[in-house]
Amino acid sequence: MDNQLSTEKILLELVKLSNNQLTFKEDLARIIEIAVMNNKTLLIEELSFQAKYSQSLLKITQTQNENVDEKYFATIKGEFALSVEKTKALINNILIDSDKFFLEIFNEKFLQLSQESFSNFNKLCKDLGYLKLYFNDLKRKE
Repeated sequence: MDNQLSTEKILLELVKLSNNQLTFKEDLARIIEIAVMNNKTLLIEELSFQAKYSQSLLKITQTQNENVDEKYFATIKGEFALSVEKTKALINNILIDSDKFFLEIFNEKFLQLSQESFSNFNKLCKDLGYLKLYFNDLKRKE
């Protein structure tokens, strides 16, 4: 099957799953396209899981209240930091075969140590979370 066609098909499903709420649709399409072209489908599945997991942990850290044990909260923060690093490593592993110009732009937009980059990274993880839902749907249909 044509890589572009499969990327487009996946993206259409993600748009439906997200209720047309994807923040970084083009960047997500590029990640999927590169993964499909380079036979890194297992990595993209792992990336989608890790991104969704990091978003779940982020929600917990953002809604801390007095009833949450400090030790538990510290553990969650540590898990979140580890998940972010794993997610970044998976992204880098998938994109390593792409052109340098794209890598520079992508790194600046999502992987730098800045507030804006981290915010973009979290929004991309949210978009990748829909990819996890897509993979779950595929497994249910099998």
